[in-house]
Amino acid sequence: MSLTVATKKEDYEILQLNRGKANPINNDLVTTLRSDLSRIANSENTRGLILTGNTPGYFSVGLDLKELYYYDEEKIMEFWENWDAMVMELIHFPKPIIAAINGYSPAGGCVLALACDYRIMAAGPKFVIGLNEVAVGIAVPEYIFQLYSFWIGKRQAYHDLLRGELFTVEAAHARQLVDEVHEMDALLPAAEKELQKILKAPDKILIQTKKSMRQGLFDRLEQMPKPSLEARLAAWFDPASRVVMKRVVDSLSK
Repeated sequence: MSLTVATKKEDYEILQLNRGKANPINNDLVTTLRSDLSRIANSENTRGLILTGNTPGYFSVGLDLKELYYYDEEKIMEFWENWDAMVMELIHFPKPIIAAINGYSPAGGCVLALACDYRIMAAGPKFVIGLNEVAVGIAVPEYIFQLYSFWIGKRQAYHDLLRGELFTVEAAHARQLVDEVHEMDALLPAAEKELQKILKAPDKILIQTKKSMRQGLFDRLEQMPKPSLEARLAAWFDPASRVVMKRVVDSLSK
């Protein structure tokens, strides 16, 4: 079974994450997404993209800690390198991308949405979105801070990341983390409507404008020192962090 499902429309594509019900992110899903992004970026007949989940209620629950927790040093570094590359490719993706967030979207799920150009989320009293890495024992790399602060400002991003906060749909909309909120059955039509509105402009104009608007973000990302391999491994395998992660893994397993 494919880990993503692509639906081709007239001049854009809807790409559904398709790893189980909740779309936990592992190395295989990241590799599949990178392949999809490359294909769509180089397709002359696909001018834009909508990214969504396959099951109402879940966009993506983020990194698959139930799997990643048990990786050794070699495997976790392979994952991080693959994940980092995928996020950068999504940030630099030249064509318009709309995130149709159809449910829970914490941590890695939120990162996927943040890399898109516009975020529309389904209404739901229990749905949450945000970057709660610190709360589950994972250190936040600088490029995630830069991406998050690009949308909501450095001061607010600093506080949110340090607290590891998750937000209800209404709170996310209020802080402009989410651009629109719709009922579940209206979510995808709203995303298609927004993308079709954007695609009225010529491709070269859209690509150049998107690049210009993100250039400051690109520059900051390029100027960042490369994260220390030793520091990243030390943070992942830190005993205190492992206790927190194991608690989360046990909770998810139940």
